[in-house]
Amino acid sequence: MSQLINKNCIVFDMEGDKKDIIRTLAGELHRAGRITDAEEFFQDVLAREAIAATFVGFDMGLPHGKTDHVLEASVCFGRTRGPVVWNEESGDTVDLVILIAVPLCEAGDTHMKILANLSRKLMHEEFRDSLRKSDREQVYNILSEVLEG
Repeated sequence: MSQLINKNCIVFDMEGDKKDIIRTLAGELHRAGRITDAEEFFQDVLAREAIAATFVGFDMGLPHGKTDHVLEASVCFGRTRGPVVWNEESGDTVDLVILIAVPLCEAGDTHMKILANLSRKLMHEEFRDSLRKSDREQVYNILSEVLEG
């Protein structure tokens, strides 16, 4: 699964609200040729967020879309300039976001593998700190290794 992340799909110093962050990351996936339509994918991700916010603790958000707009399973990493409210009801904030995009036809297995590989690492403060402090090349290498499982 190392091809899940593209070096161009790593964005630092993002600003704005939750929708701005998701829209920016969806745009990067589109520019990288991973999704067919940034706006449609963005809407799909927002529809999923409306069911339940994808705040996973540790100041991290894992929004995702499993749709026909995804050409190949991918992730896009974002680091915000400051805390962004991710769950309006609880006020939980994030500064790290990993947007997961999976084609509808392979949604179950691929999506679960990505989540399993990430969740094993996300609970470790050392891992999260490395994502906060590393440059683009380092983040790419860290996530590539994790996503390979």
